[in-house]
Amino acid sequence: MSHKKTRKNRTAKSFGDITLNDFANSSICKSRLKKSSNNVNEVIKNIKEDKSWDEKTEEFEGDFIEELDEDGNVVFVIKKTEPRRRKKTISSCEDVKCGIGNDYPIDIWFIISSYIRPEDVGKFAGICRASFEVVCTAKFWYCLYRRYYTSVPNMPEQLQPECLVRKYSLRTSVIRALYYMYPPFVNKIKSDSTTMEVHPDILCKRQCESLWHQKQKGQWIYYFKMRERRDNTLQHSRSDFKQPDLLEMLDDVSANPDEHCRVLQIVCKHFIGISPLLGQVLTSASLTLSQGFRHHRLQLCFGSGVQGYRSPDGATTSTIVLDPVINYKVLDWWHPLYPHTHSMQCLLNHE
Repeated sequence: MSHKKTRKNRTAKSFGDITLNDFANSSICKSRLKKSSNNVNEVIKNIKEDKSWDEKTEEFEGDFIEELDEDGNVVFVIKKTEPRRRKKTISSCEDVKCGIGNDYPIDIWFIISSYIRPEDVGKFAGICRASFEVVCTAKFWYCLYRRYYTSVPNMPEQLQPECLVRKYSLRTSVIRALYYMYPPFVNKIKSDSTTMEVHPDILCKRQCESLWHQKQKGQWIYYFKMRERRDNTLQHSRSDFKQPDLLEMLDDVSANPDEHCRVLQIVCKHFIGISPLLGQVLTSASLTLSQGFRHHRLQLCFGSGVQGYRSPDGATTSTIVLDPVINYKVLDWWHPLYPHTHSMQCLLNHE
């Protein structure tokens, strides 16, 4: 009987009762904790573990760190890391002592602009805001034109001095005129004509804006005017459309209707019928040798530019084969061979 009683007492003492001293007046434990206090920790731990999973988000914030427990075993513990404080950065010009540099009046920049070469205009415009404003004025382009003007027999009538009396598209006209009379620009055009021409596939993903042909000296010349697609422009509704002021447009020195356009000029030996391509996008261009190895064979594939679109006849692309091709050129808007229309005529047609 005594043996059974002692066994019962041991089991009762092993669990123990939770006293107030365990919570309030307990001293700092410097040795191994009592079994009663271990039981208290287990009870608290069980209470904490009774939380639902969505209430324990704060307990899992931090990094896992290896630590040794009392028994010398390796335990992974989550420790919260304190957020790093961002260093104060100087973001405004007011906090910086701008003591370097001088602010010159715009008249001085006009005087300096009279010594700028045509190939250095872009560098001059990037010096400061005042120099950029000088480049955007009609006075700058008038002075640049007069400084390098020479009488050239093949220069178009629209680029002659008596025709450059309006501000509209003055910058474009002066740049085009420089490729007729400024020796460095003229030599650049000549050197490009002697070297290998640009491959037509450089015009891929451009939209066909216009297409025409003409007969000249027994040969047929085809022109494909390809405009770069500007998909990043915002599409406004018709109610938000505002009619531009004609007087403001006439004062626009930098206006250029052909700014994002290139023309593919193809010289063929015979006439070749071409289906309408307006609004279609060039998807591929292949250039090979034609039969007889004397000329080229150019194949152009046009599509709608919309993925998955099919035309009413079921075709996804329109293929054009030009054979034989004697010569071809990819012309930028400043090239002398670029087929230009009068700038004022384009403005009136736009209106």
